[in-house]
Amino acid sequence: MIDFLRFVLGYIFSIWWFLLVVLLWFIVKEKHLITVRFRYKGTLKYSYLEIKIPRYVKRSAKAMEEIFYSLHSIYRKSDPYNRYIKGFTPPTYSFEMVLHNGQLRFFIRCYQEYKDFVIGRIYSQYPEAVVEEVEDPLKILPAKIPNPTFDVWGTEFVFTKEAFYPIRTYEVWEKLPEEQRIDPISLLSEGASFLSDKEWIVIQLYAMPVLGFDEEFGDAWAVKGKKKIDELMKRVKPEEPGPLDYILEFIKNLFLALLFQPIEWKVGKEEKKPEEEMTIMKLTPGEREIIEGIERKISKPGYWTNVRFCYVATKDLFKQNLSKNTSLVMGIFKVFERQDMNSIIRDTKTVTSLDRPISFFVSLYDEKIFYRKRYVWAYLKGRWGSDFKENFLILNTEEMASLFHIPMEFVPAPGIERIPTRPISPPPEVPTI
Repeated sequence: MIDFLRFVLGYIFSIWWFLLVVLLWFIVKEKHLITVRFRYKGTLKYSYLEIKIPRYVKRSAKAMEEIFYSLHSIYRKSDPYNRYIKGFTPPTYSFEMVLHNGQLRFFIRCYQEYKDFVIGRIYSQYPEAVVEEVEDPLKILPAKIPNPTFDVWGTEFVFTKEAFYPIRTYEVWEKLPEEQRIDPISLLSEGASFLSDKEWIVIQLYAMPVLGFDEEFGDAWAVKGKKKIDELMKRVKPEEPGPLDYILEFIKNLFLALLFQPIEWKVGKEEKKPEEEMTIMKLTPGEREIIEGIERKISKPGYWTNVRFCYVATKDLFKQNLSKNTSLVMGIFKVFERQDMNSIIRDTKTVTSLDRPISFFVSLYDEKIFYRKRYVWAYLKGRWGSDFKENFLILNTEEMASLFHIPMEFVPAPGIERIPTRPISPPPEVPTI
């Protein structure tokens, strides 16, 4: 027995170099992916599109959800060569609301090659709108903040529960009578009317269209949601054994065979006795609502999203207006909270402080390290894309439309820049001089 154990241990120690090679492979693979993806993102060109809506145009947030449905179609998963050698990552968007100088403006940053596609999708739901290609709305700000002139406060947002639990969406308040509807974006436009030309509030949804079963980009959120529903309904299914289960069973039988006669293999033959399946009528109203909410969320396309917010102002205005403006934005996100399902709250680890400033541009190496540990807004400037490994939220099209949409104008919101009407070019058959 001792000789046998000595032989097994000696064999394991004799192949230690192989285990080291496997470990180095995973390290090199991760570093290689970071490098090639960073290089790939550096070659991309972006366009900023501003959406302007005429006065008294009543469009529900449902119109914006239809746009998000269409924009999701750019998702594609590349072949292994482009993915691991060239560094290809799925395309992304940046949906931004910028409050400045008494106005609330809406921007979409997209790849330059998708510019016409995005414009067409917006006009399909907002034919009266004007969509213009503009420069980066934050280009006026210096490269690094804070500095002797400007100060900043910012944070990222996270879920309180798993990604497949839904938040409160626009369908809740749109079912109310007109006089009881409170659109949170309208509250945001009211707050914009109090901002001077030395203050900026920026809310950014940096979004990547993903499929519900994608494990790398999307965390297989729809698959996990289905498992949660089965758990709540007590639909217990025996789990399929994996390769590790067979290896452990082999090692266990190998050692037990020295003391006892060979025993029958159990892996793959064990069956869990399913509990009595729960019918929908046996659930409480709250449990039924949770199941219906999860089913509704996973039934729609999703975006892997980083939600960010910052307040930038000159030193003379920053301290006196910081509390008021941060409370405004935090109150907006409070509207989407559901205690029984999900909520969006700020991540305290990303809140800026004296030892954690925001940098709008840092070196190639420092940006990755800085982003993993701190909070970086360099992505807002359109230079690089996020690696989406921290603070991602899975938002479906309905939730995206709830966070980013043109509010319905029951009472004209003073903070939104409006245009008289959309100028239409004459038809080509009209003779010109």
